[in-house]
Amino acid sequence: MQNSPDYTRFLSEAAARRQPSAIREATQLFARSPPTTISFAAGNPNVSLFPFKEATITLKDDTTIQLDSSDMSKALQYLPTPGQADLLEWLRKLQIRYHSPIDFKRYELCVTNGSMEGLSKVFELVLNTTESILVDSPCYSGSLDFLRGFGANIISINTDSNGMSAEYLHNILSNWSDLNTLPRVLYTIPNGSNPTGASMSLERKKDIYNIAQKYNLLIIEDDPYFFLQFEKLVPSFLSMDTDGRVIRLDSMSKVLSGGMRLGFFTAPIPLWQKLVYHQQVTSLHASSLSQMVALKLFEKWGLSGFHQHTEQISKFYENQKNLMVNAIKKHLNDMVTFNEPTAGMFIWMKINGIDDTRKLIYEKALEQEVLLLPGSAFFSDQSKTYPYVRVSYSVCTPEQIETGMARFGKVLREELHK
Repeated sequence: MQNSPDYTRFLSEAAARRQPSAIREATQLFARSPPTTISFAAGNPNVSLFPFKEATITLKDDTTIQLDSSDMSKALQYLPTPGQADLLEWLRKLQIRYHSPIDFKRYELCVTNGSMEGLSKVFELVLNTTESILVDSPCYSGSLDFLRGFGANIISINTDSNGMSAEYLHNILSNWSDLNTLPRVLYTIPNGSNPTGASMSLERKKDIYNIAQKYNLLIIEDDPYFFLQFEKLVPSFLSMDTDGRVIRLDSMSKVLSGGMRLGFFTAPIPLWQKLVYHQQVTSLHASSLSQMVALKLFEKWGLSGFHQHTEQISKFYENQKNLMVNAIKKHLNDMVTFNEPTAGMFIWMKINGIDDTRKLIYEKALEQEVLLLPGSAFFSDQSKTYPYVRVSYSVCTPEQIETGMARFGKVLREELHK
């Protein structure tokens, strides 16, 4: 096993300055103390004054999970910043089952208010204003919006049906003129990428990881669609991380509920600690109630029940994808070019014969009561025009998929043959 990187290399100036919050550290100390410990340290509200007593939640199979008065007291009170201890232990077992990190003792976990909170904090951990970051192109618009606002220098790496191009990445780095400004961080969505739907093959991930080793890059693995893979689950960057150079972000939004706002990151402990310090002075911790509900559900299901649930989700989205692909072939035919995704919620289409899809989408398609997203939202250079659109098949009924693509086909025929 190789030695860990010098993590100070990856810290932004702000992250390097971060120190623990005395109040939050006291909360964590008390949580680890014997139950006979008396604390005068925390300014927690008295749980006896909360109007909530207990809760019973009915699941879709008509079974229930119960939050008794003791559970509810924990669910309504402040938590240590990394999260509810029993939930963290369950998530560790989840990571070991699906990713089997080579040396899991070098990592730690933290629950966040959705994975986007974790991602924004990771970006601030590793970037100073104007510093470069390597990203998929096209890339998730939420990440681009954050990075643009932050003032990062976004280096776009071309993608294909297997995700980020290792060859293009290597060419960018090997021809970098000033080694003092060489990027230190690579950001990617490896499965069911938003917006392209592309997924990295295992071979591509190995190639990217080897490049990260050669150029001493930190990999931010943003993987909210991991459980939405339609075929065999492809090993993650975390699973192959011999060096401790991967920060992995996971989300429960796609498998439990977006509104629960539950995500978590897995990071090498020196970087995890700085991320926790940041969360201590911002959101304090993710929702205690959401964490308790998730814990009770996971305890009821076990790892096997969770796996069954995610398999059902994957099959649902695969069926939705098939319906959308069939509708595209039927109504759009040779007017568009696309790759069929093997994960996620999206199809990325190039409109043949149209240079810019913004007006097409926001005016003409909307007039026909069908809405897609123009591809321009997913590129760092907003001054250019792009012939792409993103189609999401996640929430529409089969009838809406058929009708919507028929409407969009009418829009394209009128535009291309006017």
